[in-house]
Order: sequence, then structure tokens, then C-alpha cells
Amino acid sequence: MVEEQDRVRVELAGELEPGPLASEPGPRGRVYRAVLIRPGEWAGKGIRCSAEVLERSAPLFNGLASFLNPPPPQLGEHGYPGLERLLGVTENARWDEESQAVVADYRLADTDTARWFQRLVDGWLRERADGRPVPAVGLSAVPWVMLGPKGEDGLREVVDIVNVDQVDAVYKPAAGGEFVQVLAAQETAVVGPQSIPEEREQQTMDEQGGDSMSERLGEAAVARPPAAGAALAEAGGHAGRSGAEAQVAAPTGSPVRPAPAVEPDAAAPGGAGAAGEAAASRPVAALAESAAAGVLGALRDTLLDGRLALSGLPERWQRVIRSGLPETWTTAELDAAIARIKAACAEEESTRTVQGVRPQVSGMLDGTDRVTEALTALLEGRSPRQGVRPLSGIREAYLLLSGDYEMTGLFHADRVQLANVSSTTMANVVANVLNKVVVNEFQTYPKWWAPIVRTEGFSTLQTVKWITLGGVGELPAVAEGAAYTELTWDDSAENASWQKRGGYLGITLEAMDKDDVGRLRNAPRALAQAAWLTLGKSISGIFTAASGVGPTLSDAKALFHTDHGNLGTTALSSATWAACKLAMRKQAELNSGERLGGLTAPKFLLIPPDLEATALIMLGSEGLPGGANNDVNVDAEGNTHDARLAAARRRVIVVDLWTDTNNWAAVADPRLYPTIGVGFRYGETPEIFSVATPTNGLMFSHDMFPVKVRWFFAVGAMDYRGLYKANVA
Repeated sequence: MVEEQDRVRVELAGELEPGPLASEPGPRGRVYRAVLIRPGEWAGKGIRCSAEVLERSAPLFNGLASFLNPPPPQLGEHGYPGLERLLGVTENARWDEESQAVVADYRLADTDTARWFQRLVDGWLRERADGRPVPAVGLSAVPWVMLGPKGEDGLREVVDIVNVDQVDAVYKPAAGGEFVQVLAAQETAVVGPQSIPEEREQQTMDEQGGDSMSERLGEAAVARPPAAGAALAEAGGHAGRSGAEAQVAAPTGSPVRPAPAVEPDAAAPGGAGAAGEAAASRPVAALAESAAAGVLGALRDTLLDGRLALSGLPERWQRVIRSGLPETWTTAELDAAIARIKAACAEEESTRTVQGVRPQVSGMLDGTDRVTEALTALLEGRSPRQGVRPLSGIREAYLLLSGDYEMTGLFHADRVQLANVSSTTMANVVANVLNKVVVNEFQTYPKWWAPIVRTEGFSTLQTVKWITLGGVGELPAVAEGAAYTELTWDDSAENASWQKRGGYLGITLEAMDKDDVGRLRNAPRALAQAAWLTLGKSISGIFTAASGVGPTLSDAKALFHTDHGNLGTTALSSATWAACKLAMRKQAELNSGERLGGLTAPKFLLIPPDLEATALIMLGSEGLPGGANNDVNVDAEGNTHDARLAAARRRVIVVDLWTDTNNWAAVADPRLYPTIGVGFRYGETPEIFSVATPTNGLMFSHDMFPVKVRWFFAVGAMDYRGLYKANVA
């Protein structure tokens, strides 16, 4: 009983085996007999398939495309080969009782890759028939299967084969499939074993020197004899084979001419014996010479086709290389010719490349998109992208999207020429444009708080809890063979409530009728400025709340408190900065009491604008400020005046919102010890919404498009240990 079924894609190997010749070869190309899948365990897959499943699934293997070396699988996929890799197709797929397997006819296509592959396989078959080592070339089928649960042997049974993608030619297929015999060839002339006596076949191979296909591929010089293809057709298909294996078809255009029979007793008597033997051996010698030339020609063509296919050059450039090679060429000369043609091809293509022109995409915008782009350009004070006509003003945009030429505030669908425009389109377009422009404007404002805060996005409006972990302290030692002990760790949480800020901007009909572009253009800048000021005041308020001691924490004490060791009262100087550093480095971890040291050391100095010069001198001077002994300033960073001043500016943060002229603060690096948290919901910039309808609300009562602005954020102290504040008396 099947408890579950999974759809799994597995890659299996098939083989090409001997079989009967096609009864009617036909004119459609070379055909091999293929054994695609056998029942039993599919090695390496943890799967077993029965003969019954394969027998009923055999039709699924019919008409499958076959490719050469498809790309490797990605995340369970077999790959997506291009048509340039196409080899052929499976035909007449069926279950064969005798071989107990799914078999099919494997017919090659009329492609350059298939022709090259045919020469490779035919040579491979000849080599194997001669008993020589051959590479593991075979077929790999790709079925999708439904699986049952694992059995006692750990294998899952194939319940059904759902589909089969393809059957590809690969090197080293999983189940060791192989090519064995040709079934049929295009317009064949079949030659039986009687055409060439077995002893003459052996003599032909002996006179060739017995070189293997791989040895001939390695020759430095490849001969180009005349009519090499014909010679191969005459002899290359038969040398070294007998019986049924000699029944290999020859291609059209190269008719097979059997060698004339020479009987051993036909030699002339007496002194004519030697001459008779020579005369008898001449046909065999001619056959051997033709066979050798044919094999060399085939190997040369295989090497040439393979190198050209791998070059990636267009067909016309490949023809240039073929025609330019000498009669005798080496692989080095072939590679050099390919390199020269590649360079020439690249040079020719470079002359066709248009430079200095920005890429453009046209025809992708509808009418509303064009109005949106034109309105965005109008508010940003630039020209719209090419292909979009600029607007003369906000009035034109309103008329295009409403048809309200009388300025009644009503939508006239019959007057609007653009598609998909409704009564709310104008307000929506304005809101979208303002959103885009506000985001861009907000990015240009200086966010003085960015270096000292930790920013997070939240998925709900639940109260934010800033968690500080501690209590572990030092990791305990573990003796050899001893058990690990559980670590004790603690945490504290500081809460921060969400702030919802917002309002609406009113765009009146009067402003649109007057084409008051300046007013609308300034709206995004005003919104961005308001957002910058709102968030900045919330963060700076952490340092100034409650007369400068900050908000109350979960321990019922103020953020800056003498019990926290982070509150001072002296004015800013090198001495007080040194005291601040010492106090912050002595902060201890929550509950463990271990010093945090460099984690809570001050990284940034926050000051009002009144102390900017004092702070830069203190951190940027080469010598100790205020000292009479020309002591070295240990707080300065850099070897030159400019480098020290630049380093000081990176550490000094001017908070223009602080009104007290003497108070200052220090903050640790938030990457090492975060102390101030800023959370956002729905984005780090304000959202803008359209809420206008022509039949109610402000549009109806006040002739006004209201554009709502909304922003959710939370700001709060995360922990006191990385902070220090001096409230100067």
C-alpha cells in the first residue's frame, strides 16, 4: 500500500545495443538502437522501478529530443540546453520483452552537432569492435516519477512515471550506457560480410599500423588527402570487423565498392610467382591506403568541427577558417587561426557599437504613465525622459486627467482622452509623484543622528522592546572528557512607543487654475524638511528630556544617573573628555559584572553648535590643548593637520537642536554596543496618500485635493552603558 507519493525528478542512463537493422532505413538520417531504462534499482537514486511500471510508461519515451552535454542541473533541474546542442529524437519507443527494457530508435537530426556526433560515435563503434579502449559515452534519460514510501531495504518504489523530459548524450552516464551498433543511415547501401574477406580486413588494419582513434587525434600534423570522405566511405566502415558487426551503412554520395576477390591459388607458376603475389596484393594495398586516408580525414574533420564548435564564432567566420587552412595543418596552426579570426571579429563588431548614447526604452509607457513622468519632471524642475512631452503646468495635468475645463471639481470621463482614468486618478498621480519626490528630497538632508543609532524595520505596531543581553561573562573552561555546563544569561528590555505623525496638504482648484507650480514644487521639500525635523527632535530629546537626564528606564532610574556611572557636571575639555572615556570603559556587563571596556568606549562627541570649535580643537590638535609642556594629544588621529581635522569632524556631531550652550554627551559605536534605537513601520520616509473624491469630502466642500501625510516611527534608549552626558552647572 502506498502511504505517500512524491514527485521526484531523477536522471538515469540508457544504452545503445545491437539490434536488427531497420527494415526500411529511409532517407531521414543515421539511426541507432537505444535501451533507455531497465527495471530494478536505479543506482545512486535510492529508487527501485518494476518492469510493470516501465512497460505501461514506454510510450512516454517516444518522440523525446536529445541534446549533447546539457548544462548541469540547478536545484533539481536537468538544465535548459539550446538548440545548437540538438542531436536527434527517439522513435518507436516500446517495451522489449527479450531485453526486459524500454527501447527506442535513436535518430540523428540534420545539425552540425549531430553530424559531428555521428562521426564520433561511428569511430567509437569501430574502435570498440577492434578491442581498443573507448571513452564512456552513453545516454541519460530524465523522467519525472511518483514515489511510494521507503521499504525495508531503504529503497522507494516507483509508483508511476508521470512524464519524461529528454534523453541526452553524455560522458559517463550513471548506469554505464553505451553505443554499440548503427541501425540505418541516410539512403544507405548496405554491405554484408561477404564484401570484404575477413583476412583482407585484418591486412587493411595491419597496413594502417594499428593506430587507435585517440592516437590519430594526437598527431601533430593532420593530413588532408583528396576525396578523404569517399575513401572513408569505401573502407573506413569495414576495417577490422566481420560478421553481423560489419553490416554498417555507408553515407550517400560515397558508394561502397567491394574489393575484387583474390584466390590464393591464382599466382603464376615458376618465376612469375612473385609477380603474381604482387599483383594479387595490389587491390588489398590500395584498399588499405584508402582506409588509412579515410580514417585520417575523418579524424581531421572531427577535430576541426569540434574546435570550431567550441570557438563560438558565427558560421561565416568558421567558413573563413576552413578555407584558409593549408593542406597539412597542426592543432597549433588551427588554434592560431581561430584566435586571429576572433580578434578580427571583435574588431569588426566594435566598429558597429554606438558609443556616447544613453540606452533608451520607448513604447513601454501608457498615457497615464506619461503624465506621471511629466508631472514628476515638473516638480523636480527637470526635463522629462525622452519621448515624454513636458507639461506647461499643473493646470494642464489636471485638465488631462479630469476633463474639468470649467473648474467645477467634477470628473468628465467623456472628455478624458487617456485610458484607464477615473475620478481619483488625478489625486493618485499627485500622491505618487509627491511620494517619489519626497523620498529623493529626504535623502539629501543631513541625518546627524545616523552614526549613533541602530535602525530597524518592524512588521507590526506592537510596542517596541529594545533587548540588552548579558550575564554570560567569561566562557567557563571545559576539561577533557567533561560535560558542558549550561550558561546563565540575562536580559533587560526598554520599551518604546510608536509615534504616528501626519496631516494633509490641500491643493486647491484656484492653485491649479492659476498654474501655481511653485507652490506644488515646494510641497515635497516642505514635507521632507518636516520629516527631518520631526525625527531629529525625537532623537535629540533623549538627551534633553527631564532637565537633561533623559527618560526613565526599566530600573526606575533616569537614563543619565550617577548610579549608572554616566553623568557628569563639568565643562568640555581634554581633562573632562579623559574622565568620560574612563567612566565609559569601566561600564560592566548586565548581571555578570565583567567590564565591557572598548565596547562601550566613546566613539562620538555630541555638542551644541556653540562648542563645535572647542571640540574640533580638542580632538584634532597635534599637541594637548591648553597644556604648557607641548604634550602629545593622545585623542588626535592622523599624521597631518588635514588628516587630524578630518578625523575629528567624523567624531564630532553638532546637534543644532540643543539650546543649552555648555552641555555635551558621548556615545559608543552602535556597531559594538547599540544604545539608541529607531524603529520604522511602513518605511523610513513619510507616506503620502490620495483621499480625494469629487462627490464628498474636501473636494466637494472646499474645492481642494487633500493629500494625506503619515509616518510611524519609534525612538528610545536601548541601554545606558554606551552613553555619557555632562549637564554643566
